[in-house]
Amino acid sequence: MCWIHLLVLLAPAIWQVDSHNATAYKELLAKLNDSEYYDAGLRPNITGDAVAVEIDLVLNSVGPVQEMDMTWTASFYLRQEWVDDRLVIGPGAGRVKMDGSHISEFWVPDVFFSNNKDGRKHHLTVDNHLLYVNGTNGRILYSQRLTVVSNCEMDLIKFPHDSQTCDIKLESYSFTTDDLTLGWSTSRSATSLLPTAYIPDFAIDDVSVSDCSATYAIGTYPCLKATVHMRREIGYYIFQTYLPSVLIVILSWASFWIDHEAVPARISVGLLTVLTITTQLSGSRSQLPRVPYIKAIDVWMSTNLVFVFAAYMEYAVVTVLSRRYKKKKMKDARNLPLDDSQELSVIQIHLADSTEKSTTENGGPVANGSSPTFQIRRPSSPSSPLPVLDSTDTGRRLDKRSRFMFPLVFAVFNVTYWTYYLAIA
Repeated sequence: MCWIHLLVLLAPAIWQVDSHNATAYKELLAKLNDSEYYDAGLRPNITGDAVAVEIDLVLNSVGPVQEMDMTWTASFYLRQEWVDDRLVIGPGAGRVKMDGSHISEFWVPDVFFSNNKDGRKHHLTVDNHLLYVNGTNGRILYSQRLTVVSNCEMDLIKFPHDSQTCDIKLESYSFTTDDLTLGWSTSRSATSLLPTAYIPDFAIDDVSVSDCSATYAIGTYPCLKATVHMRREIGYYIFQTYLPSVLIVILSWASFWIDHEAVPARISVGLLTVLTITTQLSGSRSQLPRVPYIKAIDVWMSTNLVFVFAAYMEYAVVTVLSRRYKKKKMKDARNLPLDDSQELSVIQIHLADSTEKSTTENGGPVANGSSPTFQIRRPSSPSSPLPVLDSTDTGRRLDKRSRFMFPLVFAVFNVTYWTYYLAIA
């Protein structure tokens, strides 16, 4: 019951406000339709001081950021405020919301984005813009929703450990500072971020504002700049680039545990790892522009390629050293001197029948028989076997050393790489 009484008491006041706004609305339309009084082609206070326009931005969507094109996309609400004395109705007129179909009848600042490549206004389901007029003092608020694709000069030398700054530049197209000035809003925050302003691979650290007015041959033109400071999130690259390349390098070390005589196995491991790391290197470069400097990702991928290639070449070195070692052992075996301690064995050689008397080699008579016999001596078989030729000795030593040296050097590289780039990031 109390609520009913309250509504009864407030109803006349509500009706009075609505009727008053309706009256102010009609008066504004009358002023707009009076061509002798109001001309949308002329700025306010045409014979007086420059029109002061205050601007603020509300970012509701940021991204994507395209490194290849060095562009970024931002969707935001652009709000502009200025005073037009021609639209003053009188004390108590209040703020009047104008219908979207009449906005084109108002004079609005000719602000454009000087660094954009593309952009659009939003029209779904209606034109996303509004205009309020304060009939008491003629202050106008004009808000519109825009999506702009702008240039963003990026320094990728620390990619993907980098931070980037991308700008939104607003300038007046035809008015110099003698006719129009631009300034960031003093009544509201110059820039603000909605919770929806999220970039998957970046974190927005800050949004700063500044003045970028520039002087040209025909005058000084007003300019405002909003700078978005973004820090790249490295988590994506850890799992998509760094971790797979580390596993490929570790896989290349498996050849050190395979016997060097297992040629198909070691060649397969070497070729597989080299081709895989090369493909990954090409993939990482395909998404980045051609810049005249070395990026952090280039240092990482190129060094990993060197490690994998070195592991493959290690097998070639092992093969050459083992072949030389085998030849040397074979040569040493052929030139092995006789041992004086070896015994001589006696060999009897039977000759054809002869009437001549034969003697032994040392002058003794031969045994009775029809065939004379000679006796000679030769070294008997060695008492101990010759040493076995270990043709894999040198190769195995190099493989054993590589099992520890490659991981050690790779660990040192990792410590150096991550310490340096995380420090400067």
